[in-house]
Amino acid sequence: MEYRCVQCGFRIKTLFVQYSPGNIRLMKCVNCKAVADEYIECELMIVLIDLILHKPKAYRHVLFNVLNHERTHFQGLLWKSLVGFLVLDAYRSLLVKKPEEEWGTSMSISSIFWIYRKMLMDVFLGNYMFLCSFLFAIRSLLKTSAQFSRFGSFHLQ
Repeated sequence: MEYRCVQCGFRIKTLFVQYSPGNIRLMKCVNCKAVADEYIECELMIVLIDLILHKPKAYRHVLFNVLNHERTHFQGLLWKSLVGFLVLDAYRSLLVKKPEEEWGTSMSISSIFWIYRKMLMDVFLGNYMFLCSFLFAIRSLLKTSAQFSRFGSFHLQ
């Protein structure tokens, strides 16, 4: 497994050298000459607090030096998360749009099925439209930034 320096993101071979149990020496990055990953010695709560504070070093530690990308099946996790999100969003949409007085004991199975089908289609369509508009906005922003970088950048002093 290849690790990364949390300071600069440079690839390194190892994060520490272990001389004996409990006796380790942290390695320095060859690029920035700083300790490659000081979070190795930190408690999980410190790492969690730094993640909440959105510190890039903590994110680099977790994403590059803790998670093993060969063993973690991100695609399966992504599909499971997507299905769970859509089901929960459909349930939320159902509760928001359906007042209690419309739920009666006289509803047939086909009408309940029709309501759920309509809710799921609303959720799928709504999320699809959101994703398309989000990707369009990102694409246009990237195109604009690429055009801007072609003409040169302006530096404020």
